[in-house]
Amino acid sequence: MNTRNTLKLCIAGSLCVLPFLMQPAMAQTRRAGDASQNRPATTTESTQPTNSQLGNYRNERADAWIPLEADKRAAINADLQASVVELLELYHDAKQSHWNLRGPLYFPLHENLQEYADLYLKYADLLAERQLQIGMSADGRTSTVVQSANLPQFPGGPLSDRQVLDLMTERIYTIAKRIRTRIDSTGKNGDEVTSNKFQDLSYELDKQVWQFRVHMQ
Repeated sequence: MNTRNTLKLCIAGSLCVLPFLMQPAMAQTRRAGDASQNRPATTTESTQPTNSQLGNYRNERADAWIPLEADKRAAINADLQASVVELLELYHDAKQSHWNLRGPLYFPLHENLQEYADLYLKYADLLAERQLQIGMSADGRTSTVVQSANLPQFPGGPLSDRQVLDLMTERIYTIAKRIRTRIDSTGKNGDEVTSNKFQDLSYELDKQVWQFRVHMQ
């Protein structure tokens, strides 16, 4: 049956589909699509950054705006990092004591320990941000705290008020001594800002030692 006769039949009927008339156009479209898949990528397509490259984005020109000389940052960061992990350790110790405290001094020590824990987190955050300000990174992971705080393991279970006084006073006093040395070292490395923050922290830690000490005297 030729095309003209088929058209006559289609006109006479209510509906008509002429797939054989559509096949040449469809075949042409498929050939065009196959050709586009096989053509080489353009320069724009091949140079688009990958997700990995975008995730590791870094603009080295911004390094010029870091406030300290490159040769001093590592030593200052070492003091900051050590202080951050020590404060995070003290925070956990204070909370452990706060929760498990027993004895006649429960009420005053319970409140003191919560205040101290809040202060440790405040200064840990402040000093960690200072690490970022000088172009370094902070590491507050639990594994790092365990490995780097350099303090004896804190006991578990119920703790008497006298036991908490001994444990926490000794630990706070130890960190306070370390902080005092870092006041000098950061100052000598030209970072008076960090040195001043260490002075503020030193005052708070000495105050805590005094407050716990008078409970024992």
